[in-house]
Amino acid sequence: MSCFCNAEMTSTDLDSLVPLVLEHFEMNHPELGLNERNVRNYLESEDRSTGPVDRLESIGEIEIRPINADSADDVGGFFDTDAFPDNAAWGSCYCMFYFKGGHDSLEWGNEPWQENRRDQLTRITRGQTTGALAYIDGKMVGWCNATARSEFPGLTDGQDEGVVSIVCFAIAPPYRRHGVATRLLEGVVDHSKLNGAVRLEAYPVRDPDDERAAYHGSLDLYERAGFQVKSDEPLIVGLDL
Repeated sequence: MSCFCNAEMTSTDLDSLVPLVLEHFEMNHPELGLNERNVRNYLESEDRSTGPVDRLESIGEIEIRPINADSADDVGGFFDTDAFPDNAAWGSCYCMFYFKGGHDSLEWGNEPWQENRRDQLTRITRGQTTGALAYIDGKMVGWCNATARSEFPGLTDGQDEGVVSIVCFAIAPPYRRHGVATRLLEGVVDHSKLNGAVRLEAYPVRDPDDERAAYHGSLDLYERAGFQVKSDEPLIVGLDL
């Protein structure tokens, strides 16, 4: 493993590498407060995130499908290997961060990635997580989590009837900057109308530094779809359906 400080740690297997990495961070980067579970999640994510990282010059036709019970296997495989081969630190999330309290959670990151995977696929199978998926040539390449606001402990205000919150986009690296997020958002709007939602709400980054910072979606993305700014601090946009 190579650290951002350029230190390298090597071992014969993951189990023996974990304590070496943890020791390095405790001695050299204690401000990060990493524990054994954080390190193991990262290293295991790095091992299984084997999808390609180079952006394609062109892509095929984008097909948008709703997230439903039949999607679970595709979603699991997407987050296992294809979503974050360039960002192993996010590979243990499986888009459970906001379902488990978001930035208000004191326990987030201390659970094994297998728990987040299981919990998300269970939610999908039960219809508790909704949104849109993007496919190209039959392969899932993009995800948008657009679920009832009442399902998010850090977002609900007790007046959530009919409100759907868009909290996350994830697109495999080869398919980024090809309009996949735009198509996903269009799908979310269409599916939400069909399912009786009355308003969509989202939390974009005004000036994202990079693609990672824009996982909520950019302000421009939402404004092009007809969303209007409802709050500046924090930045919230909405679309009445």
